[in-house]
Amino acid sequence: MTEKYMMAIPIERNDNSTCGLPRSDAFHLFLDADGAIFPWPGLVMQATIGCIWYWCFDQVMVQRTIAAKNISHAKGGVLMTCFLKVLPLFTMVFPGMISRILFTDEVSCADTEVCKKVCDNEVGCSNIAYAKLVMEILPNGLRGFMIAVMLSAIMSSLTSIFNSASTIFTIDVWQKIRKSAGEKELLIVGRLFVTLMCGISILFLPLVKAAEGGMIFAYINAVDSILAYPIGMMFLLSIFWKGATEQGCFYGLLLANCVGLARLILMFVYPEPACGEPDTRPALLSKVHFLYFGVIINSITIILIISISFITKSNRRTDKELHGCTWWTRIRPNQYDVKRSDQTVTTVFSTQMDIVNSDMSDCENKSTLQIMLQDQKK
Repeated sequence: MTEKYMMAIPIERNDNSTCGLPRSDAFHLFLDADGAIFPWPGLVMQATIGCIWYWCFDQVMVQRTIAAKNISHAKGGVLMTCFLKVLPLFTMVFPGMISRILFTDEVSCADTEVCKKVCDNEVGCSNIAYAKLVMEILPNGLRGFMIAVMLSAIMSSLTSIFNSASTIFTIDVWQKIRKSAGEKELLIVGRLFVTLMCGISILFLPLVKAAEGGMIFAYINAVDSILAYPIGMMFLLSIFWKGATEQGCFYGLLLANCVGLARLILMFVYPEPACGEPDTRPALLSKVHFLYFGVIINSITIILIISISFITKSNRRTDKELHGCTWWTRIRPNQYDVKRSDQTVTTVFSTQMDIVNSDMSDCENKSTLQIMLQDQKK
């Protein structure tokens, strides 16, 4: 594969351009910093925030973690998925490269007419690489089985996303609009909202095909870096800074998403041109890669949240209200002042939860304090 991939050049291409040629850094983990596809500085900065957001804060992932039997099972499941996340290199990236080797003229087409004929997309046909491999290589039985697996995976992801979106809309939006809504009404509203989401998704398909040079994976990452990654930045700032207020987080994230939405609209209005064609897009699109723009959006999110939090500092939560919600209040040392025989005051600290507020009786509390004092004397 390492030898043949660099020779996978389509027949119909412009010899005076680099269109259709394999990238010289195709086997590098980190691509050029000024490259058009995933420059490594932006990838490192955005992937860090993006992965924290997706695996720790996203509703689709969190709802699976909440379904665990206990905290140990939840932690074990998360660690297991971290190891499984290495597999896409072998199950997605390498098969895509092999598909280019075997079906060079179709997958890596460089002529707009050829691409239009092959996949009905003038900017490129890289999205059909995996499907082409399955349809052309596997026998009939395994082909149907593989298609069923792919459809099941797609349906699983879609149902999780639609279920999360429906839950957020019915509970956080509709129930506040109609406080008297019953369970049956919420169920109907949730189903109608899912239907609406499906319709919007279908209408978006023509725009997705032309976005980011016809590469669906790049399009997904572009949308996430613009609209979703600021959510991860907001959570991190709230966890490590006790001064963040509810108004600061809400309006800071809202304004940052408005800035990101402006670029997203421009991305749809001015799609990326096909290889070899002049790039007449605004400088915000042609000169600033979406990963670098995501870093800008994260910086704007931080500035807005801090600024609005200082303006609304009268609404800051106390340490008691933030107990267990931030890094600094995750463990509250319990302090007990106990008078010894020499009338000196001894302070006993415990890193566990408040003993007095536990389910133990007063007698058990006194016994625990006596044991702690004996241990201190020793």
